Amino acid sequence: MNFSTDIYSLFVLLLALFTLGSTFLAAYTVANAMRLRNVRISWKSGKLRGYPLFSTLFLGFTAMVTALVAWNQIDQFYTIMGCYGWLGICWFTSSYFSSKSFITDHGIVKNINDPSQTIAWHQINDYVEKPASNGSEYVFIYQENVQDTYEKRLIRLELFVPDKKTNKFEKIIALKIGKIMTPVADSSFDFKAFE
Repeated sequence: MNFSTDIYSLFVLLLALFTLGSTFLAAYTVANAMRLRNVRISWKSGKLRGYPLFSTLFLGFTAMVTALVAWNQIDQFYTIMGCYGWLGICWFTSSYFSSKSFITDHGIVKNINDPSQTIAWHQINDYVEKPASNGSEYVFIYQENVQDTYEKRLIRLELFVPDKKTNKFEKIIALKIGKIMTPVADSSFDFKAFE
């Protein structure tokens, strides 16, 4: 039994499992995005010019290493680099759609894979708008039932809206919840009070 061969086999097995897992995650995320109905506006919320930071860097690094492997014609790494490339594409796809914010006729979807960051318009009890650089920050307060009790707890959802989407977002807010409440804007408000 050769120790280096066993380590290499374990490495390839782990890489294959991670590649398979990332494929399922990307398929689940794309399916969630396709299921959304009546999307009025959406925008990218990633840290790298709207794209997700780590998955974009990983995909770029993988592309560079794959180009080096192809340039030097290292045949034994073609399969491994193919797995890394597919893993990077799947990770980028899932993190891109997860970081995207969607505003629909039914509510706000901040993270498509996290139901706790999705709220319906009728759930919102109050909201605060705060101007920020390159957009506006909104804090929405809504109620959620506590499991197995009749109690409700208040939850906040923070949402950054870029400048080019602010006007359309404000029109949707006015249409959906503006009739029953108005925002606290242009006043000194302590956001830490919600924490």
